[in-house]
Amino acid sequence: MRKFVSVILTILVLACGVFAQARTESGDKVYRLRQQDLIRIQVFNQQQVSGEFEVGEDGNVTVPFGGILKAEGRTIPELEKDLYDVYVKRLKLRDPIVSVTIVRYRASLVFINGFVQKPSAFQIRPGDTVLSVIAQAGGIIKERADSRRCRLKRKSWNEEIPLDLYSLTELGDLSQNYVLEDGDTIEVPELENNLVTVLGAIQRPGSVPYRESMVLSDAIGLAGGEIPYRTRFSKTRILRRDIRRNTVQVINCDFVAFMTKNDFSQNVKLQPGDVVFIPTSNSPDLSQVNALINTAFILQTFGSLFGVRLNR
Repeated sequence: MRKFVSVILTILVLACGVFAQARTESGDKVYRLRQQDLIRIQVFNQQQVSGEFEVGEDGNVTVPFGGILKAEGRTIPELEKDLYDVYVKRLKLRDPIVSVTIVRYRASLVFINGFVQKPSAFQIRPGDTVLSVIAQAGGIIKERADSRRCRLKRKSWNEEIPLDLYSLTELGDLSQNYVLEDGDTIEVPELENNLVTVLGAIQRPGSVPYRESMVLSDAIGLAGGEIPYRTRFSKTRILRRDIRRNTVQVINCDFVAFMTKNDFSQNVKLQPGDVVFIPTSNSPDLSQVNALINTAFILQTFGSLFGVRLNR
């Protein structure tokens, strides 16, 4: 009777272990063994064949009296069935009770490359998402990252998924917050032409770093603001290269209307590569006109490589 009870208890324990591991990192899917998983094999009343074994880089495990068995990609019940057949055939065991449990899962890694604070490989847990791993990487480098044109590369699918990290991190678009899988790679590319140039009657003319959702007032502030009694914000101009239309667009802005009348339409949203020109009077003198023309000429020269023309 004691032996019978012992057998029943053993079967129940093994069955509970199997049921617990039938569920996986992704929820309801059955877990399939991977390289570097550490498993424990037990056969009731057969200690000589029991032990812990790691799934090798070839996807196999070598077990006593069982030889080499394919483990990678197999479920726990499938491997137990394979071991059952091997022990019946090789050891002549009669209806052996075989149990396989996972002692340690292989670490699941996700790789983040490009313009984040800490590009590296990060270990993930079941259910980890893009947002949680970006946080581990210290966030994106806003001044340099093209956060709207990132990519998620799925190892399992061998394909790329467009990833808009700006919408995810700044606008709260959780549709971009994909659940990650082992071997995934997140690519955060550099923002091309990530400067805005401010010229004319401004404290510190030159280039300033472009930031997502940057507006005219941001660029003016970074360039030091007005020069008293000289700056004429009402005749501000923005020169913008449009590759698709092969033009350089001139946008006239009355920045005074924004400052004094809260006309937000004059606080134009900028784009990478924009050139802001601020004259010194409502009727620019010859030197100011030349400065504007020279600025346009620079863009024309650069744009001529692409067949760009100035659109007045």
